[in-house]
Amino acid sequence: MNQAVRNSATARSGRGERTRQAILEATLEVIAEGGVRAVTHRAVATRAEVNLSLTTYYFSDIFDMVSSAFDDFVERERPQVEEAWAQVFESVYGYSAAERRRKSVREKLRGRLTQIGVDYLLHKLERRRAGLAVEHHFYFEALHDERLRSLYQRSREPVLEQMTRFAELFNRACPRLDAELLRTTILMIEHRALMDPVDRIDQRYMECALGRVIGWIMGLNHPPEAAG
Repeated sequence: MNQAVRNSATARSGRGERTRQAILEATLEVIAEGGVRAVTHRAVATRAEVNLSLTTYYFSDIFDMVSSAFDDFVERERPQVEEAWAQVFESVYGYSAAERRRKSVREKLRGRLTQIGVDYLLHKLERRRAGLAVEHHFYFEALHDERLRSLYQRSREPVLEQMTRFAELFNRACPRLDAELLRTTILMIEHRALMDPVDRIDQRYMECALGRVIGWIMGLNHPPEAAG
């Protein structure tokens, strides 16, 4: 193969990948606005500004398109998630195991970890709101579609593993259950916040709800009072 032919093939490959990526982005936009069931070949092609036939050229069916878009979304979100957890464990391991048994240290840690969590959630709500809406659309649609349920659960497993690792530092009896309670609390906070405009997000509620469940995991008997 001569150089001109190789250059031409590379250019076609690059255009193809850009088209495929545009379709994935459009799929996520359609989901964010109308839910998973709003995804059709025509809706996505129109949003991506590509020929309708290209959606079936790159993806075998609607599920292939939706699942590929969600996998792509999860992969792009991974660095931010990992950074947040790095901050959590850096804060926790800043104290020895003996120090973490002291209530005053756990109280201090609870405040720090709550702030890390709230800052991360506010960042998602203010700057990546559409992405957060996609996550919640998948969560609720997974209740009705076994294939999406498997996809969603697989995407959440790394987060649950980190939460379980955190809970094990304070409670070895049922850390997985604590992790699931923490994840459920975060889902509740996100869902409530998504229903309000960005400028009306109740940060105090977020702090109290997240601080309460973190305190429970850490064995603190007097969590902060709930927001009114």
